[in-house]
Amino acid sequence: MVIMATLIISEKNKAAEAIAKTLGPVIVIEKTKQLKVYFIPSKDIYVIPLRGHILEYRNTDAFKSWTKTSPRDIITNPSAIDKVPNNSAYSYIKTLKEYSKITDHCIIGTDADIEGCNIGIFDALPFVKQMNPNITVSQMWLSSLQKNEIINKFKNLIAPKYSWGESGEARAIIDAFIGFSATREVTNTLRLLLNKFKIRFTSIGRVQTSLLYLIYLREQEIINFIPEPYFLIDADLLNGSIVIQAHHQFNPFKKDQESNARKIFQKIKDERVGKIIDSSKKIIRKSPPMPLNTSKALVLLTKKLRIPASLAMQTMNTLYLNKIISYPRTDSDIYKLDFNHIDMLQKFTSHSQFQNYTKNLLKNNRINPTIGKRDMGDHPPITPLESLELNNSRLESDLQKKVYNILARHYLALFGEDALESKQNLEVLIKDEPFKSQIVSLISPGFLEIVPFLKSKYDTEIQIVGDELPIKEIKLLEKETTPSPRYTDTSLLKLMEKNHLGTKSTRPVIIKLLQTRRLTERIKYNYKITDLGKFIIENLIEVWLPFLKPEFTKSVEAKLEEIKNKKRGMNDVVNEIRHEFLQLFDKFLINKHKLVSKINNYKIDYNIPLTTSSCPFCNTNPMKFINLKNKRFLVCSDDNCKQYLSLPKNGTLKLLESVCSICNFNIFKVVLRKNNKPLTYYLCPKCWNESFKEKSSKGFCSNCEEYRIFKGRCIKK
Repeated sequence: MVIMATLIISEKNKAAEAIAKTLGPVIVIEKTKQLKVYFIPSKDIYVIPLRGHILEYRNTDAFKSWTKTSPRDIITNPSAIDKVPNNSAYSYIKTLKEYSKITDHCIIGTDADIEGCNIGIFDALPFVKQMNPNITVSQMWLSSLQKNEIINKFKNLIAPKYSWGESGEARAIIDAFIGFSATREVTNTLRLLLNKFKIRFTSIGRVQTSLLYLIYLREQEIINFIPEPYFLIDADLLNGSIVIQAHHQFNPFKKDQESNARKIFQKIKDERVGKIIDSSKKIIRKSPPMPLNTSKALVLLTKKLRIPASLAMQTMNTLYLNKIISYPRTDSDIYKLDFNHIDMLQKFTSHSQFQNYTKNLLKNNRINPTIGKRDMGDHPPITPLESLELNNSRLESDLQKKVYNILARHYLALFGEDALESKQNLEVLIKDEPFKSQIVSLISPGFLEIVPFLKSKYDTEIQIVGDELPIKEIKLLEKETTPSPRYTDTSLLKLMEKNHLGTKSTRPVIIKLLQTRRLTERIKYNYKITDLGKFIIENLIEVWLPFLKPEFTKSVEAKLEEIKNKKRGMNDVVNEIRHEFLQLFDKFLINKHKLVSKINNYKIDYNIPLTTSSCPFCNTNPMKFINLKNKRFLVCSDDNCKQYLSLPKNGTLKLLESVCSICNFNIFKVVLRKNNKPLTYYLCPKCWNESFKEKSSKGFCSNCEEYRIFKGRCIKK
């Protein structure tokens, strides 16, 4: 019997090179500028890297026309989509076929997750089996590209994780027929209006569109938020030279409690001494953090570095390919009992910044990390594999240095001692009014020594002598409630996890995709829906709300997990979701006449701002804000109406999203210079134009008796 060679399929060139060089001396065979095959003569092994997916789902020729075929048929007819090679695939396919003929064992060594299994088993393996149907197939499940890991996993190959690959394949099929049909139908329905935004199509997908809907809801919450006044009574107490802020026990006082708050303030405002009734302390133990899975790592990095989630994921992946950290796509935050932490800790005992801390861990036998919540059986938590100084050339950019520093410090913190906090609850009576203060100080840093970025803001510990404290000042503060903030990368990741939108790996991609499609924009770390995104969601809400809500995609994710866990078959799940989505799609078709009826009247120019309120003459369409050098006015966007409103001739005009509480028309901010100083005022154009007939000062918000402008919003006085 002739013993033939072994073929290893890797997902990326760096991974293929690392695997090959670990297994023996390598001969590099250049196939193209992008494709190299790594041959290990001593073991007769060929390692072929891919470039991620080499196949993708596309519409078949019969369904490529957007006008001659029905988008609904893409859902009902399985032959409407097919998996075909992408533009860069042909050299990889040719090479896979070539080496399949001379090998009798194929090892899937692609990234060890659902996507990697799908690429290895469903993209590459079919071409191998086409040339060699009887080839033996195994899988090498790598958690890192370290030499010991590669050797160990090469000696302990596993059966291919077909169910993981099937889960990824089902996702690709589902997202293809949903995305292709929905994008085509919505685009065709709204095409005339999308042309005004100067875009050819709008992208619709079960995850991205649900996320855009949730971002839209937050934006509407912010726009429609009406601040409510409230009152605080605070006292600044003196303990020697230290000022202690104390707060009235019944803070905050709401608007209807204003008189009571003022009465209390008048009663105590001149008091100079507070009587201490409690100053008890208690020691609180703060435990070290849990190990990092992908979701936790992304939340930590986006929060501390204020970088996009996609960039955080990309940077971790680069560190993995450079053999600096373990595999960054993992659901597990629990280490296996046999994980060798002692060797990892030993590596850091010579690190200039970490050596004292690490030596102390080993000295005190602190070699067991904290335990997380889930061991999903895929990979260990994200772990630094090398002890690198931040000036090491293997860290190729400032961002890599920052990400590595956080991940390394976080890992070392898992073994640290509890931090000890002192919480002193101070209760004081001023006259007979109760005030409270909590002073939290750090007694012993413990694990916080190595992760200062996880520290809270601590107070200075105080020692109180006697039963009274002098009062420096008592204040009555008038505040107003504020709306929820816009989403950041950190809060979007948490939102997606909470609503089961996407996976640990796809969430950063989806957030980035909404930006790329001009549906959201990232401004000072915050995400805001664009006019285009708002336009699409507001139209879809009227006719397709069940598709926008996260419940549908949440159910899809649950069923994909069942495939992975071998509880259901791939075809069964795909057909079930095909049927469910068809019902949703038909609801859109039934209701889309509501959108079509609006299109004939709705006029928009992407370069001209529009009011969010309707024209006061036709009460149907928004008005265009014409802001040219010699003419400034508002005109109805419907050419059949053409009514207009005058605007002030002087000053810089800014159209606000907020509206006048009297007439519900948009407010304008006007900034001009008077006596060489800036002067700002607010104006409602509708009320202002009506004042011409009434010969009044109506329209100037500063003259309004009922309402006032606060942070650009018209609220009741």
